[in-house]
Amino acid sequence: MQGELIIAAVGDISTGDHPVCVGHGMRHIFATQKQSVLESVAPYLRGDITIGNLEAVTSNVGLRRYWLPSYEMRGDPASLSYLKAAGIDLVSIANNHAMQHGEASFFDMLQQIEGAGLNYIGLDNGQGLTIPFKLDVNGGQHTFFAISQRPEERYKSRVPYSLRLNVDALIEEVMDLRKTCPGFLICSVHWGLEFLKRPGPDQVSTGRRLIDAGVDVIFGHHSHILQPVERYKNGLIFYSLGNFTFDLWLKDTKLSAVAKVRLRADQSPDYCLVPVVIGDSFCLEPASETAAKSIREFSSELSSEAFEQILSQPYDRYREEYENARRAVKPLMYRYFFDHAWGYPPHFFVQSIGRTVLRRLSGR
Repeated sequence: MQGELIIAAVGDISTGDHPVCVGHGMRHIFATQKQSVLESVAPYLRGDITIGNLEAVTSNVGLRRYWLPSYEMRGDPASLSYLKAAGIDLVSIANNHAMQHGEASFFDMLQQIEGAGLNYIGLDNGQGLTIPFKLDVNGGQHTFFAISQRPEERYKSRVPYSLRLNVDALIEEVMDLRKTCPGFLICSVHWGLEFLKRPGPDQVSTGRRLIDAGVDVIFGHHSHILQPVERYKNGLIFYSLGNFTFDLWLKDTKLSAVAKVRLRADQSPDYCLVPVVIGDSFCLEPASETAAKSIREFSSELSSEAFEQILSQPYDRYREEYENARRAVKPLMYRYFFDHAWGYPPHFFVQSIGRTVLRRLSGR
């Protein structure tokens, strides 16, 4: 193994307004606060490379400004320059929101990312292989790649990002990738279920198989909540780094962290977590002592025995926990919506109400 590698990693980065925050969410915050969104935590985003998951389509191609489905979860490309200025170098584009606004917006987003001086991972080569990013630093060449294991819900054709639902095929792909990587191999993965404080048995199984296949560190996301860390053999698995820039309103979704990982040849990886929080204005802040304690509890390093217990749990039971969590979130979502009714442009407020009524009538 070559050289030394220091990585800073964060979780989900949204540049667009969540459906429940349209008009005052992250697109609005980036437009009004600009670099202030990230400047208080920018000193933590330092390393040989800093990586995060870009969760919203960041493109104005095809945007219909007064049509809710076209506006929600869509970022303005100008926000990418603030990510770059804060220290973020590399973003994953393999996630379940990548195709929300169509193919033209997706490929324009890639051009916008490059135009802002960022790099991206998670693009498929069209033949079922992910396109990696190679980093030459400190005398070594290291490889980064990204995949999503969340089912595609919006795009009916073959997706251009690295969607990997077949774990056996994924492992073969990673083993081949390992053969071409003389340095460290780093994986960003969009997986699991939302609003749960621990991974599911399928994630633990897949995470360990990825380490067995040659991955050194896994950075997970999608749950929107911090989850535990596992040391497995000589690898490191961050099951979820939670949210980073996001406009979710639940207390637990505002707890965040920057993972600082140091990799050295023939040694176990070292890491620390820098606690940060998403403030009431959706700008990032260093965590208070109370918040930092909760963050450390959420993202603690569990024993191998604890992960064996997770592995032994039937997936159906884990899925049931998710359904219960989702039901618990729903009334809080409605409460937030009506408490912040003043923040919605009238045309979006009417569309949101109409869509909710239609969904209730249809049983969705």
